[in-house]
Amino acid sequence: MQRSAVGQAPAIRHHSNRWTQASFAIVLREKRFSPAKLAALIEVASQAGLEASVVLAGTDLDINSIADPFTLTSPLQFLSAARNALREYKKSDLGVQVGRQMHASSYGMYGYALLCADTMASVFDTAVKYFELANGMLDLCWETREGVASWLFPQQGELLLPEVDEQLYHFLVDLQFAVHVTVTKDVMGTWCVPAHAAFTQAEPPHAAVLAEVLECPLAFGQSRNTLSYPAAWLSRAPQLANPITAAQVSTECARLLETLRWQAGVSRRVYQELIRTPGQFPAIEQIAESLCMTSRTLRRKLEAEGMSYSELLTSVRKALAIDYLTTTTLSTEDIALTLDFSDAVSFRHAFKRWTGKTPTEVRQNRLTLVGGREDDR
Repeated sequence: MQRSAVGQAPAIRHHSNRWTQASFAIVLREKRFSPAKLAALIEVASQAGLEASVVLAGTDLDINSIADPFTLTSPLQFLSAARNALREYKKSDLGVQVGRQMHASSYGMYGYALLCADTMASVFDTAVKYFELANGMLDLCWETREGVASWLFPQQGELLLPEVDEQLYHFLVDLQFAVHVTVTKDVMGTWCVPAHAAFTQAEPPHAAVLAEVLECPLAFGQSRNTLSYPAAWLSRAPQLANPITAAQVSTECARLLETLRWQAGVSRRVYQELIRTPGQFPAIEQIAESLCMTSRTLRRKLEAEGMSYSELLTSVRKALAIDYLTTTTLSTEDIALTLDFSDAVSFRHAFKRWTGKTPTEVRQNRLTLVGGREDDR
């Protein structure tokens, strides 16, 4: 992506989130990441007197598996552990304390790619390009505007993560701020501290801890969560910059990313089969054959991932229904037919069960268009 010169229209680089709410729920369950982030959470919690077993309750993990570098964990396991820790942790600074424990070396090949990038701008671009390797909870986006290079973090309502209340959201934001600052200093040097940090939340009790870790002026009650650096620094070289090694490591990161996508859990592969031809939903036997296994084996694999064929089919139909209602003028009857319902009544009942709303309530603005119909009600 091309960059804009200072003073021109901002150039935004972001990790494009291609997932719907339904498919993202599948991705969250996939065990693809090292236990490094969970280990940092356990370390901070232990220092506060919390037992690891309390933090890891309901995650199917224990302290021995967290200590095993070959354990693979899922984003959902980290979120579950974070919720447990937040219930017991007596202060408000858990996110920033965990984030300051995370270094470039915590991220394997991804961290190495950041360390040997040839410029600070390349570091930022690499962070975005291979974001799926990092087990990040918040989507990545950065821009240059009026001499400032800023990371932008999503609002609470923009998250696809399930059941994120205000406390967990602020934990994730604090965590991301602290990780960004800590890793950037690992890469560029201790001199490279932000120019400014802005938070949407009101000033928290741990504002002094945030100021200590971020080492820059803080502003609270702002419209966006942003972390900013002088854009003039983007051309500076990291401490360990090496263009040849950077190219080699980038190639390896691309290979790892492709491998992760290829080895995605069976739930995601079934989901992809179901959305391949909308309206023509293959039976589980057909999908099993395309995946070179029996339907019995496929059911067993789905069950091991906490999913079933019927749940996935419902997720696909729900996602498509919402898309059709909000982006087209198809009638309820047409949508019902497209989603393989016997009639519009069955579709309306199913949609109400899925979302708690009627198709009309979701399509309020669409009813004023030429294609809107009374029978959508």
